[in-house]
Amino acid sequence: MPSLPAATSRPSSNVAAAERCPRPVVARIEGYCLGVGLELALACDFRVCADDAQLGLPEVGLGMIPGSGGTQRLARLVGLGRAKDVVMRRKRISAADALAWGLVSEVVPAAELDTAVDRVLADLAELSPLALAMAKRVLNHVYDGPLQVGLELEGLAYGLLRSTHDFREGVEAFGEKRKPNFEGR
Repeated sequence: MPSLPAATSRPSSNVAAAERCPRPVVARIEGYCLGVGLELALACDFRVCADDAQLGLPEVGLGMIPGSGGTQRLARLVGLGRAKDVVMRRKRISAADALAWGLVSEVVPAAELDTAVDRVLADLAELSPLALAMAKRVLNHVYDGPLQVGLELEGLAYGLLRSTHDFREGVEAFGEKRKPNFEGR
């Protein structure tokens, strides 16, 4: 096996901007979503896909591997065996398989893709931005960590959110049987 160069490439930090964003990020997938395009979608919180989409990481055909987090995010989402098939054999993932594997949240006819994405965004817009940001942070930071660490971080986040205006508003709105008016504070 050839020796690896001393310097490493870190394009994954750019692609990970969606992951670092405190707000939920929705990827809209239509047509071919290959290489770094898929890597960017994998860094998003939700992926809504047209039924004719094809996803893949074909970089090994160029003598390269996905370099923006694709190997790691894909394996965490679909499992090691499926990730190896996609990365090492350049297997394309159909929209139907992406849904069955849990890689995308939803698959709709291409003509309905914008409506589906708008629906996801509308659902998220009704919720507390503080609670969404905290949930995203807790989920992302401890997903592959020990259960006890995850429970500890979840408990701390829960305690912090209990002191917010959004929490009080949510509880009051529930009791009054009305939609809450979250302000992000």
